[in-house]
Amino acid sequence: MVGRPLNIVSVVSHRPRAVVTGATSGIGLAFAVEYARLGYDLLLVARSERDLDVAGVDLAERFGVQCTKLATDLSTIDGVNGFVDATMSNGVPDVLVLNAGVTLAARVGTSSPEVIGDVMTLLALGPMLTIERIAPQMVARGTGDIIVVSSIASQIPMPRSAVYAAAKAAVTSYGLSVHREFRGSGVRVAVVNPGYVRTNLHRAAGLDHLARVVPSWMWLEPEAVVHSALRALARGRDSVTPGFVYRLSRPFLASDAAQGVWRRLVRRSRATR
Repeated sequence: MVGRPLNIVSVVSHRPRAVVTGATSGIGLAFAVEYARLGYDLLLVARSERDLDVAGVDLAERFGVQCTKLATDLSTIDGVNGFVDATMSNGVPDVLVLNAGVTLAARVGTSSPEVIGDVMTLLALGPMLTIERIAPQMVARGTGDIIVVSSIASQIPMPRSAVYAAAKAAVTSYGLSVHREFRGSGVRVAVVNPGYVRTNLHRAAGLDHLARVVPSWMWLEPEAVVHSALRALARGRDSVTPGFVYRLSRPFLASDAAQGVWRRLVRRSRATR
């Protein structure tokens, strides 16, 4: 499914332009709000045209910026190519936020090749192909910002989420490598590795129990992720893990002890359903 870009506001604009995928909720919407507040016109990308209508109209009215929407499925190569074509049809964007995501909790051997392919395309291959086509144009211009929203799952073992963790590890490694390659080019690249964020992503994946299992102090607000990403860009960092708690505990989270605690919490949560 590749939609046709549709302007919410059709006035010719000379403002900078930010492209945000997964832009209608959670982290993506928080990025869209922040860039609109900073005076950027927006290309909002998501699957639901209805949700895009709501977000686009709201942002245009609140901040007086031009919002363009694109309804497409970024878990397919056709969707990715259509998205890049739509993005470049109005010139090289100033900011590219690659945030579209899904979570997959599944034991090894229970996911079909089609599901694995969709997840890998949405979380890793799609962002890579997008950067491969757009980033060289940013370099040629001498300016541009790219934010890759990954996950702390790229840095720690994730039993029963191996495909998800592998996809995030792949896109994280790619983003870090691009950051190094583009040093001195005027194009800034940062990878963001949040932990648990208060969005509807877990609910959509049938993981409502995480709200009971995960302590409240481990949950981040989407706005905190956005602010961490922008600070990382401004400081020239290649990556950031939002939240002091996650930065402090990351080595422990990868340990066997942490995995054991997690398994006990999950079993206890399921027993009380």
